[in-house]
Amino acid sequence: MEGEGNDCAFMGEDSHPGAPLHGNSSILSSTFFLDHVGEVSLVFNSDGLFWEPINSPNADGSICFGIKSRSKAASEIKLSDIYAVELSHHGPIHITNLPHATEHLLFGNDIKLYRFMVYGFIRSKNQLSQWIPTTYTFGHKDFRVCEMWVNKLNVFLDRDVGRPRNLLVFVNPKSGKRNGCKTWEAVGPIFSRAKVETKVIVTKRAGQALDVMSSMTNKELNNYDGVVAVGGDGFFNEILNGFLSPRFKAPNPPTPSDFVHPADDNGDSSVLKENESAQEIPEQCEDKIPFISSEDQSTAKASYNISGETDDEFHILNQRFRIGLIPAGSTDAIVMCTTGTRDAVTSALHIVLGKRVRLDIAQIVRWKATPRSEIQPYMRYTASFAGYGFYGDVITESENYRWMGPKRYDYAGTMVFLKHRSYEAEIAYLDVGSDEPNLTSKRRHEDNMSELNTRKSERRVCCVDCKICNENSDPTSTGISSLTPHLYSEGGKWKKSKGRFLSVGAALISCRNDKAPDGLVVDAHLSDGFLHLILIRECPHASYLRHLIQLTKSGGSPLNFQFVEHHKTPTFTFTSMGKESVWNLDGEIFEAHQLSAQVFRGLVCLFASGPQV
Repeated sequence: MEGEGNDCAFMGEDSHPGAPLHGNSSILSSTFFLDHVGEVSLVFNSDGLFWEPINSPNADGSICFGIKSRSKAASEIKLSDIYAVELSHHGPIHITNLPHATEHLLFGNDIKLYRFMVYGFIRSKNQLSQWIPTTYTFGHKDFRVCEMWVNKLNVFLDRDVGRPRNLLVFVNPKSGKRNGCKTWEAVGPIFSRAKVETKVIVTKRAGQALDVMSSMTNKELNNYDGVVAVGGDGFFNEILNGFLSPRFKAPNPPTPSDFVHPADDNGDSSVLKENESAQEIPEQCEDKIPFISSEDQSTAKASYNISGETDDEFHILNQRFRIGLIPAGSTDAIVMCTTGTRDAVTSALHIVLGKRVRLDIAQIVRWKATPRSEIQPYMRYTASFAGYGFYGDVITESENYRWMGPKRYDYAGTMVFLKHRSYEAEIAYLDVGSDEPNLTSKRRHEDNMSELNTRKSERRVCCVDCKICNENSDPTSTGISSLTPHLYSEGGKWKKSKGRFLSVGAALISCRNDKAPDGLVVDAHLSDGFLHLILIRECPHASYLRHLIQLTKSGGSPLNFQFVEHHKTPTFTFTSMGKESVWNLDGEIFEAHQLSAQVFRGLVCLFASGPQV
């Protein structure tokens, strides 16, 4: 259909030689009708698609019926934001940029054309980290023109080797509110439209995903560009351990010389006074980092292959294979920290667009399960948080109320808070003189206020293209020193903290969630090689409540208390000294009387880009 006059003229030419709307030379340039806009000049170059209305009073500020219209700026979508392009059948295009008085001269505002759709996303105005799918429908009277554009765009999209083509998907139907399957059904069409092949496994029991991942051969794993977990943090942890445990062989964490020793049968231990809480280990007891028995520790390499396997080699540190997480859990702290929002669609878009961010992983080695058990090392990995005392008691208590869904954590947390239990323990950590000053109980609250206010203004929150995470990062290196750079810092000294603690926490990331908008440590980073050791000493009920309230506030200061110690370290050890709690590893129960931990910087790669700040 053709209209008369400049306001609604239909351009019959396949393309025109007009100047491109952007600086780069155009690959294609044609006139189309854009649904809900009207006739536009569309340009395709190496950056993306750009368009602006033409032959409309809105395009040049022309006067129509005595009313002067303001010109509209060109619109665009970057190639990196396009996840699919498809041809569509002959159908209607709705026109809206006609002068009001002439709208009905075209027998309504719809014209029928051949169409193609461009699928991308826009950022939410209210929350920049949330991505909202959007579709741009372009129409032309010649089917061959639409087909040419679709083919050309798909050629460029296929050249992006970072985009996945084949994924293994695990769905946990019992995660969170038991909506794992519904979540996958909601985002599955995004993968289909992006032409991503998926093999979907809906788990039927706890530990199934771990078993499948750990039993896969390297050859089988190389058939995929990554693995996706549809569930919560605990389910992610299960897949992470199935992926790493059989393939990543690293030395045990370093420990001070007096760490491994038989526990006293009676459980008695001398408790340091408060002003001795963070003591420095005597110089004669300080160890060089006993990381591996090698003449040159810094150039040693970890083993990345399954022992005894003869199939294709699989490298843990490659950039191609990534892990994706689509949130369907109770807290979803990992996805909140890596995408900035707890939104399944946003996570799906990060995955199909091939976004990439590296994530620190902590290796936890349990040396003794109970005080009387023999020393028998058992290893686990964690990606976000390991907590003892309050955190372990909450996860244990919540198991009795699984029928309540995610609300069981609120109920269990209240019950554990009222009991106000503390536990004797000894923690040793490696002080490497990081740029973050430690907050210990030796420092008085009033002496810290000015320092804390200064630190608040200087906090550098992890975000997209984070400079701290990218600083001195070399993903091509396979040396152990690249994964544990802070263990080789000059002047590193072991220090100890001993006494009764309400909780012991080790956060690799900020652990943001709906109830703690800033997380446990607002300026924790995804890939800086550090964990944040947070020790909550025994204190009055009211004081602990104030600490918990600060966690729920945006811009709060949960670490600004005399009974709170905060140490930024690459490694620590823990020994229980009496009645014991359990550890909470990313939402999973882990019993340990004695353990050690270390951080591997950027060990795994995720389908994410970091939160938008």
